[in-house]
Amino acid sequence: MARQSLTRAAAPALLIASGILVAGCASGGASDASAEAPRPAADEAQPAATPAAQPPAESTPPPAEAEPATPVGGIFTDAQAQRGRTTFDEVCSECHTTSEFRGRTFQRSWGRRTVYSFFRTVRSTMPDDNPGGLEEQVYLDVVSYILSMNGHDGGSAELSADSPMREVRIAPSESDR
Repeated sequence: MARQSLTRAAAPALLIASGILVAGCASGGASDASAEAPRPAADEAQPAATPAAQPPAESTPPPAEAEPATPVGGIFTDAQAQRGRTTFDEVCSECHTTSEFRGRTFQRSWGRRTVYSFFRTVRSTMPDDNPGGLEEQVYLDVVSYILSMNGHDGGSAELSADSPMREVRIAPSESDR
């Protein structure tokens, strides 16, 4: 019985609160959560905004959000990818083939991951008999070669530890292809 009384007593408050919420939604959420009294009629007599106060229909669009700062054409150079190919042929091919680093299986495993994630894995696990034993630049060169095998184009700057590797995926975006 006490529950019914509480519900009956709360009903008018709920109706008022829901009316405020609906009014807030109808006004595009412009009203705040506090209960405001309806505006006096004098406010309604104010002139509506003139078309001149609105932005022109042919205004320039707002500037696009900044893209990650990547060198033109890619995050490695063609010469770096060629050095990586040489290293791959001399060092990596003892255990690996290039087909392991391109195609569906590779893209399924690595395509959505970042270049940095791949670089970090290669650097910490390869070569198998001496993980992390090569110079950092050699690892960067090999990663550049693998990127080139996966459709990335060379650019104007070499892949380096300061490159935006965390922002670039192994699988190039459609706009990069």
